[in-house]
Formats: sequence, C-alpha cells, structure tokens
Amino acid sequence: MPSFLFARFMEFGVCYRALLYRDAGGNMLDLIVGKVGPVFLTIMCGFVLTHIKIISRQGIPFLAKIAMNAFIPAMLFQTLSQSDISAHFDLRLWGSYYSGVFLNFAVVFVIARLWLKARTDESAVTAMGGVFSNIVLLGIPLVQAVYGEEGLVPVLIILSIHPLSLLGMTIMIVEGSRSGGDGHWLPKVLRSVLRVLKNPIIIAIILGVLASLLKIRMPEMIDGTFERFRTAGPTIALLLVGAGLYGQSVRGNLSASLLCTVAKMFVQPLLVFSVGHFIFDLPPLQLTILTLVAALPSGANVAIIAGSYNVCIDRSATTILITTVISMITLPLIVLYAGAF
Repeated sequence: MPSFLFARFMEFGVCYRALLYRDAGGNMLDLIVGKVGPVFLTIMCGFVLTHIKIISRQGIPFLAKIAMNAFIPAMLFQTLSQSDISAHFDLRLWGSYYSGVFLNFAVVFVIARLWLKARTDESAVTAMGGVFSNIVLLGIPLVQAVYGEEGLVPVLIILSIHPLSLLGMTIMIVEGSRSGGDGHWLPKVLRSVLRVLKNPIIIAIILGVLASLLKIRMPEMIDGTFERFRTAGPTIALLLVGAGLYGQSVRGNLSASLLCTVAKMFVQPLLVFSVGHFIFDLPPLQLTILTLVAALPSGANVAIIAGSYNVCIDRSATTILITTVISMITLPLIVLYAGAF
C-alpha cells in the first residue's frame, strides 16, 4: 500500500476510535448500545416471535389495529397535550422537511416515467415509496428512545400533515390519471382525504394540539391510563415492524424498488438536511431529527395505497422490505454522527 494511502487509513482509524469513545454529551458507544440498540433488538424480537409462531401472521392485523387505534393515539395525545406547542411550533420544520420530500417525489416520479416507462398511476405510487417515511411504527419509538420528549415534538409536528399531504397528493395523481378527463376524480380524492382525517392518529394529534394551546389537563386517572398506553405503544409498534418483515421476499420490478430505495434512504435525507441547514438554518437538534425522519424506511401506507389501486403491489412490498433492512445500518450511523457534534 502506498505510504499516502496507509497514512490516510491510519488517520481514519484514529478518528473512528475517537468518534466511538469521545464524550460529547455522553459516550457514543453507550448511545448506540444503550438507546438505539434496544429499538432494533425489539424489531428483531418481533421477527423471531413471528418465526416461532408466538405472533401469528393472522394476529399481526389485530396487534396493528390495537396499536394504531388505541396505544399510539393515546401516546401522541398525551405527549402533545403536555407540551408547550406554541413555543415549539416552527414553520421552518414544515418548510425544511416537505421541500426536500416534494422535490424527491418529483425526481422519482420523472425517473419512473422516463426510465422505467411507467404509467402515471404507477409512477405516483413508485414515487410515494421513495418518500413516505414509517414515522409512526419506527420513527416515534426511535426518536423517543434517543432524544426523549424534547425530540418527539418536532416529529409530531411533521407527522401532523404527513399522511394528508403525501397520501392526498398520490391519490390525486392516481385518480386524475384514471378519470379520463371526465372530472369525476375530485369527489374520490375528497373522500380519501376525509378517511385520512378520520384516522385516530390524526384525531389524537389535533386534540393534543388543542389541549396544549388551551392548557387543558387530563384528570389523574385518565392521565395514568394514557401513561400505560404510552409505554406499550412504541413497543408494540416495533414488534409489528419485525413481524411484518417475516416471510417477505424480494419480488416485482426490482429496478423500481431500487430506485425507491436509493431515493428514500440516501437522496431524501440529504435533501432535507441541505434545505434545513442551508436555507432555513434550523437548530442542530431539529435538523438532526428531521434528517432522521427523512431517512426512515418506507411506511406501510405505501403498500396500502398500492393494494387499494391494484398497482405496484409487489414493488411496494419489496421497497418496504429493503429500506427497513438498510435502515438498521443507516439510522444508527446518523444518530452516531449527529451525537459526535
């Protein structure tokens, strides 16, 4: 090996060891092992429990229904109602995150149309796979574990319009492409938007924000019940991520899935970070959390939309599988890098 490359290699090794063991608000190795590690170990437990039949494939929808309709909404409501939303709300959060996300959506959509020769509805669902983050099942437990309640509020601000904006846009494109110009697509889009607004998670966010702004506090008995739901929600969510991975396989249009994977796991975090840092000048904690959310794997809503319109079903499932596996490496690296500065 040339002396120059050897010197660079040794320099990298010294820097890497310093990164792992330096104290910057806490030991970096402890951060990964103590906070991030349990998150992904719980995901692995969900996979193993499904493999050994403790969690059945038929039982996953039941667990998901409990988590999405009870435990997680209760946790979100309590977190928001006990936070000072007026002090934490910052339009730069929406500007930074959704500028990067919508730009990424447009890029994937155009590439799918021109390179993959996909139809308009296929391109829209493919683009959604490249931008829609799994905030509820993975993002919230991860941010809560690493950054606590202070970090959770920016995530919930992003989540408050996440399904409505991205699902609404995708549905509008799909319905518009299938209407044949007869103008009948708008009522279908409005019905889909109303279904999103009736989602217990969205309702919990709205009520939590109102309770915070009006300074309404729950009675001790109700608050104690929510606290138990708050503990169970993230755990069940992570188990569901692992259970959902069991039995999945790579199938469908692999080129489209790889396009979504690159866009979701690498391009989108870079875009959101760049907009947040260079344009909106976000504080370090908010910038880190937004980048982390942007780097989350694709969420289950991608598969739901694909199934609803019977388009790109296999590639959507493959995108969720590949991005989730990759996130087990990339998310800890983002946390580690952010914690070093």
